[in-house]
Amino acid sequence: MRELTYRMPYRRLAKLGRSMGRKAYRGVWWARWLLIAFFLIAVVAMNAFDGPLVRWLAAAGISDGHGVLLVATFLSVMAGLLVLRKFQRRQVRDRVDFDQSVRLVQDENGIRIATDDIEYVLKWRGISQLLIEHDGVVLSHGSLFWLVPDAAFSDPAERLGFIRDVYERLSDKARAMSERHVGPLLEAGAGG
Repeated sequence: MRELTYRMPYRRLAKLGRSMGRKAYRGVWWARWLLIAFFLIAVVAMNAFDGPLVRWLAAAGISDGHGVLLVATFLSVMAGLLVLRKFQRRQVRDRVDFDQSVRLVQDENGIRIATDDIEYVLKWRGISQLLIEHDGVVLSHGSLFWLVPDAAFSDPAERLGFIRDVYERLSDKARAMSERHVGPLLEAGAGG
């Protein structure tokens, strides 16, 4: 058995996120940079060949040729970025089975969320915010979010009990951040 104790500063985690994005999705990363380079080269070329381009487009019946080219180039780059985003999402889906059953266990220490492949343990003080979505309850720890769908609860009363129990165990800071999202729901539940 190995046990390690270490600290990880936020600045390093931010760099790690960028670094791993480059390594794990190298093709998408390079394609994004190529699109940005294409845009910059196109803008420089439009400025360098402004006279001939404008005359050529004017002959084709386009009065504001420079603006049309700039908008067309920008839209092409945006379309390329959207295609790359879809491609990267497909790569993520191919790496992990997201269609597994999730088990949530709540006890005096916190909440354990597990599938056959992974397990997260959220200690009560580690939950930084409780949010409500249109289809469920969200637990947050920094930039990590876990959705507990409304369908997981047997009825609205069980859902409200879960929200109330989690909310009461949050730190003062987390409770203050969650108040705007959860407070009205808890007040409505208390009156009903």
